[in-house]
Amino acid sequence: MVYVGLYSPTSVQRVVDFVKTVYAFSQKAQVVPVIVKPIGAAAQIGIPEAFKVSVKLNKPFMVFPELGDALELLRPSEAYFYSDEGAELEAIQIRQAQNGNLLIVFPSGESEPSKKELTGLKLVRLKDVPSQLPALALLSIFMYKVFYQVT
Repeated sequence: MVYVGLYSPTSVQRVVDFVKTVYAFSQKAQVVPVIVKPIGAAAQIGIPEAFKVSVKLNKPFMVFPELGDALELLRPSEAYFYSDEGAELEAIQIRQAQNGNLLIVFPSGESEPSKKELTGLKLVRLKDVPSQLPALALLSIFMYKVFYQVT
């Protein structure tokens, strides 16, 4: 199972678009969208709207208050946080990590986790992907390269 997370979003639309994007790629793998530490309108309105999308599609959806909670409850064999400062990986390396549960969390671009919050996650980025892209663009490129692109 692959869990794809969005860290600390504040925008309702970003949460809904994130969930829809993850589901769009779910034909190739068992992928579950995970929202971690939603804030403000994203927590009050975005989470219920995203849940409504998941119910309509009969797909799973998860929300956690902290990264540590996601790690504790999902127990991934590999856990990554997408960062421009992360180790550069090829898509094939991430594909191979899918033998167990895989968690990959993307920054929402609104707030960054502390070093303490990142304990247990490896900082990574995909090779040949431009830095500083918005979260949904990174997510789309990541999902395509890992689940669709043949290398």
